[in-house]
Amino acid sequence: MKINNRKEVAISLYLFFFIILLDIMFLIVAKKIFAISPILLYSLFLVVFAFSLWRIITLKIFSMEASEHIFTIKYRHPLSKVHQPVLEVPIQKVISLKAEKGVINYILVISIISRKGIRNFYYRLGRLPENQNEKFRKISEFIASSRFKSETLY
Repeated sequence: MKINNRKEVAISLYLFFFIILLDIMFLIVAKKIFAISPILLYSLFLVVFAFSLWRIITLKIFSMEASEHIFTIKYRHPLSKVHQPVLEVPIQKVISLKAEKGVINYILVISIISRKGIRNFYYRLGRLPENQNEKFRKISEFIASSRFKSETLY
């Protein structure tokens, strides 16, 4: 089972590029039409440009995959093709998996068993469509059932 937020990130990426384009067009038009002080005009341009560029840089595509034996979480930037595995553990070590709604974004909380005890990992998921909640529930049930199977074998 696999979950990712590729579509939502692509939409956000195009939106921020469009905002940058509008910002440049506004700068060109405002210099000729409006009688605004150049300092105010350029500072407004820089604020909007910097915010949009910062949001483009911080965008990440989140991918979570649960197979029979391995649980993997990967991040990558939408303009890069390199996947960076952030967490890769045997599925028997995963205790719980839940997606919590934050103020703006969802946060994934994963609890695993390690040598030092139970460790919690937190990952920012961004915005998720409604059908992803059902997939999270199915993966949580899959992890719980695989954990139950491994406990009965030992």
